[in-house]
Amino acid sequence: GIVLLGNKGILPLSDNIKTIALFGSGARRTIKGGTGSGDVNVRTFTSVEEGLEKAGYSIISKKWLDAYDDFINTAKNQYDKEIKRIAKKGAFNALIYLMSHPFTQPDYKPISHYEDYPANAAVYVLCRNSGEGADRKAVKGDYYLSDIEIDDITSLSKEYDKFILLLNTGNVVDI
Repeated sequence: GIVLLGNKGILPLSDNIKTIALFGSGARRTIKGGTGSGDVNVRTFTSVEEGLEKAGYSIISKKWLDAYDDFINTAKNQYDKEIKRIAKKGAFNALIYLMSHPFTQPDYKPISHYEDYPANAAVYVLCRNSGEGADRKAVKGDYYLSDIEIDDITSLSKEYDKFILLLNTGNVVDI
């Protein structure tokens, strides 16, 4: 489903939009389902980045997306090591830990150097996963936006005349 919370003439994107500065945790790591039984198995899956490129847009923020991927991969590897450490105590312990402590994407450094991303429009994909044992918690970075997310969204909306905040969530988020 989709809900359009507000549109100031930006959507649908006009034909003169050719380049997009794409940011946010869901740009490449787009959520397609929740955790546990909320997950879905699919033959193919298209991220927001891939979808925009297939639609003919040039994504000019690849440098930022690559750096974000490296950051998240490092965090995910640390998380996986912790799961393996807990699993040595028993598979049940690891399963319970996984369900109650799913991997969450940590805050990345604030977006800056906008001159590196001269684009006709900017898209920020805010993503939150949820599901069994992992629904919203009333904390920043979960139900509430983190301070960095607020700063990024505010800065992008001021920097780009055409700015889209895309919510890729499996549950409610206070924006």
